Amino acid sequence: MALYSHSSKLLKPGNESPNDVETAVSQALLDLEANSDLSSALRGLYFVGAEEIVIRDDKVAVVIHIPFPQQKIYHKIQGRLVRELEKKLSGKHVIFLSKRRILSKPTRHSRNLSKQKRPRSRTLTAVHAAILDDLVYPAEITGQRKRVKLDGSQQIKVHLEKSCQINTETKLDTFMSVYKKLTGKDVCFEYVD
Repeated sequence: MALYSHSSKLLKPGNESPNDVETAVSQALLDLEANSDLSSALRGLYFVGAEEIVIRDDKVAVVIHIPFPQQKIYHKIQGRLVRELEKKLSGKHVIFLSKRRILSKPTRHSRNLSKQKRPRSRTLTAVHAAILDDLVYPAEITGQRKRVKLDGSQQIKVHLEKSCQINTETKLDTFMSVYKKLTGKDVCFEYVD
């Protein structure tokens, strides 16, 4: 059972109490819903968690986890919503990610009682690719290359479309740090025509 109140935009499972970041984001969203041009679009939307990720000593990003069914609604207003939230959260970069679940690979001795096949969207690879898409959302990923170095380490080169360079160029180090923290994979971004 989930806990949700009308004085909060946060929906957490069980009786978990919100942390400071979640409280601040919830209050900022309520303020925007009360008095901005986004009020009609924000009505009925909520988020399921938020966390701060340190990029550098002087830079912090706020990652807001949203429910997957509301992702398309958030995408419609994401540009304006990110700008407004960055103003309210004192210049921290704001990133919206859908909450996704990874199911383990079924084995002969797994305790999975259902005999259903695991959907492709719940595999580790699919979830990591979807996180990367959510991370750079206003920009489109046009290509990816995986570079394997001699010591066995891997680095993913992601090609973004050139038209979104103005909006996303300042956030590339944020994207790299957040993706590394969430997935453990190294990634670098390039703009390609």
